[in-house]
Amino acid sequence: MLKKFRKNKFAFSLITSLIILILCCFYTVFQPILAQQNTEITMGQQWLQHLEEDLNPWWLMETAYGKPVGNFPSFRCDNGDLVNPSKPCSAFTKLGDNYGYITNNLDKNYIVSQSRQVYTYCVAYHLSGNPKFLSLAKAGIDWIRNYGLDRENGGAFSYLKRESRQSGPSVLKRTSQELAYALQGMAFYYYLTQDQELLPEIIQLKNFIFETYYDPKLEMMMWVPKQVKNENVTNNWLKQKKHLLSQLDHIYTYMLILAPILPEPYQSEWKQDLLNLSSSIINEFYSPEYNTFWMEINNIGEGKLPTDYGHSMKAFWMIYLTGKLFNNQRFIDFAQIGASRMLEEAYDVESGLWGRGISFDENDKGVRDLDKKWWVYAELDQMAGTLSLEDSSYVDKYLKSTVNWWLKNMVDHTNHGVWNLLTWPTLEKQLPKQYHWKNGFHSHEHALVGYITSQANQGEKVKLYFARKKGKEKENIKPYYYTGEIVDINRSPMPSITDSNLPSLSDLNRVIVSFTGIK
Repeated sequence: MLKKFRKNKFAFSLITSLIILILCCFYTVFQPILAQQNTEITMGQQWLQHLEEDLNPWWLMETAYGKPVGNFPSFRCDNGDLVNPSKPCSAFTKLGDNYGYITNNLDKNYIVSQSRQVYTYCVAYHLSGNPKFLSLAKAGIDWIRNYGLDRENGGAFSYLKRESRQSGPSVLKRTSQELAYALQGMAFYYYLTQDQELLPEIIQLKNFIFETYYDPKLEMMMWVPKQVKNENVTNNWLKQKKHLLSQLDHIYTYMLILAPILPEPYQSEWKQDLLNLSSSIINEFYSPEYNTFWMEINNIGEGKLPTDYGHSMKAFWMIYLTGKLFNNQRFIDFAQIGASRMLEEAYDVESGLWGRGISFDENDKGVRDLDKKWWVYAELDQMAGTLSLEDSSYVDKYLKSTVNWWLKNMVDHTNHGVWNLLTWPTLEKQLPKQYHWKNGFHSHEHALVGYITSQANQGEKVKLYFARKKGKEKENIKPYYYTGEIVDINRSPMPSITDSNLPSLSDLNRVIVSFTGIK
């Protein structure tokens, strides 16, 4: 009897231990990270540490620089190595048939990723003051200006072959979204430096986009050049359509950051364009029923394609910031109410994390997708951070949990950089860390917005680095998309660049600006 009891006791003990282990694992995966982590450093300092230790090292690998420096590669393996198109690394070979847009283009360098990498280096300088980052950004801009702009037909190429530099595709197949991102790097560099040599290029490219893609009858930007008819385009992807990103990404990549600081008459013209595009997004793409934005309306009115939390939140964010720029209370209220509702929907209370969007099963029933897509997650953090400038409860309600989880799980702590997609709840890594539509842009903007809004919420100064010619140090200085009071400006000669392969910045001063009262 005693022997049987001991045997049953052992079995009971084993079962109990297994149950405890399962519960602990469940708690670890599904409880908010906020409950697990206490940090002694402030969130503003966390963002700077994240930038320095997690993000920048990926972009300081020599494989990121390109040959010559500035011809940044669009595709890299997850350890940072360059991709060999004839023998790709596992990050690319494991992709399925649905990812031919990646695997079939490994021999190209895309202007979208070139421009996003310029932006990446600009933000790295903006937050650190390290001149190497600004010089790398300048190298990227020089390369785009020399090889990426279509001087014959106008606009910019979509890509150039890595070896031959053969450009493509034809003008009729270049999307307005691609051209928006071609301007992103130059726009941010101009914001930092007020480089007057860049201004004519920026104005010329923006004018080309609006002349070629804006349809005044529909009062919106089109996906492909407006003179293209459906019957002339064989690729379904390129059929003419009302597309959210044809409006939104022009606001996002260059218009909102430049409109407040451009000289006249461009400033007034761009501001009117901002108002028009924002109104178009609200009137044509917003669904009051679902509090979301349609991604596209196919073939000018035939059917609608839903979007995810990332694109919809980006639309709310841009409309909110445009409203702030113009003191347009209609835009502000619309975006603030809609974004608040969407943040509540996107936030999974059980895990304390953001979801990716709503997916639909075979019965058209909406199911929340809890996978973690890097840029979607970043957009949700950025909007929560922006709204926290008016209502600090967003920090405790969302950000302390979502940000800590990002820092722990979305970062590749071995080779640096940020993972693309983590499945939930297993956190299996999907898709490469770098290809033509995944570069440093979203991760670095995440850090920039996180730093600015965190410092403001903590009542601390926001310190940002600019670069200006002597006598121009105070012109058009602002803290990214926000406004603030300048409380301190320090100027000094730009530290010399020791790498002879990088452009010199000797004509610029390094300008350190401290802001308070961020709004």
